[in-house]
Amino acid sequence: MRARRSSEPTGLRLTTALVMLMVTCLACFYVAGRLFQDARLREQLMQLQAQKSETSNATPRQGTEQLLEYREQKKRIAELEMELAAARATGFHPDFRLANASETGGRRALVVVGINTGFGQRSRRDSIRNVWMPTGKALTRLEEKGIIVRFVIGHSANQGDSLDRQVEEENRETQDFMILDHVEGYDELPIKTQIYFRTAIQTWDANFYFKVDDDVFISLDELGSMLATHAAKPNVYVGCMKSGEIFTEPSQKWHEPEWWKFGDSKTYFRHATGQVYGITKNVAYYISINRPMLHKYRNEDVSLGSWMIGLDVEYIDDRRLCCGSPPSTECQTYKAADKPCIASFDWACSGLCEPVQRMRLVADVCANKQSWE
Repeated sequence: MRARRSSEPTGLRLTTALVMLMVTCLACFYVAGRLFQDARLREQLMQLQAQKSETSNATPRQGTEQLLEYREQKKRIAELEMELAAARATGFHPDFRLANASETGGRRALVVVGINTGFGQRSRRDSIRNVWMPTGKALTRLEEKGIIVRFVIGHSANQGDSLDRQVEEENRETQDFMILDHVEGYDELPIKTQIYFRTAIQTWDANFYFKVDDDVFISLDELGSMLATHAAKPNVYVGCMKSGEIFTEPSQKWHEPEWWKFGDSKTYFRHATGQVYGITKNVAYYISINRPMLHKYRNEDVSLGSWMIGLDVEYIDDRRLCCGSPPSTECQTYKAADKPCIASFDWACSGLCEPVQRMRLVADVCANKQSWE
């Protein structure tokens, strides 16, 4: 009897233990399942949160980038409007158009020669007409050969005054002027040079555009022969190249106010002397469309040289473009070598000394008889 009573609690405890074990196992499975489920949920929540964070971060960044881009575009538009206004103020027009001989059924000229002249220089112009520039029908025949020559002048500050009327009257007689929309003045030569190139490329389709001073002798035949050898080159800068000391004192004739820009050595970079030089059509077009942005120094030859420095142009240095006039023997030397001078002047006078009186003498010594004569 005692043994049976003692076995009942033991069986009950065993049963209870088994039940508890089963409950514990079920609880473990449940907890493990919940933990796994929670981990999955947490992972999904973290992914959603990360996506939300990326979205929330991306939207302001994209918005900021768009805002900055908008502001940059607005700034660029304002700058372009200012450039356009400045360009218009200096003579630029949106309808700018190059002369094109093929559109008119004509033939491209070899060179346009612009002779820089001014008011009160009729005697110089007449000496050129009498010596190396043809007139009338001979001028037309020369143009048919591809060489166009014109005197280049602006207008008076008091437009329409007696100075302008004298030039207009002379032009009615000779028909050999290019009158620019520009106020004539020595200190304005860099601007005049730009306007000359611009006007010339709009008027004539040519390979080269030359500028010559009205106190220089030119052999047009020799100029044409020399340029014909370079006619296929698109980007060319032709002249008698020089460099040298910069004049820093205001009292000096060729004073350069911005001399400090050229460095401590106070010497100019290599550039064509101002008495005669030329460029190809591509280069003239570049100068024309960028005119408002190109810096002008005191002297036009230095200004042109500075515009060339940053361009991929070929420099052609022909010493026959700066022969000294008699009594210098340069002309005779070149002539004896069957390579007559192209241009003659005196360095001391920055042109021919006494050009009106000596132009014929220089022509006789320095050049052969011209084909148009």
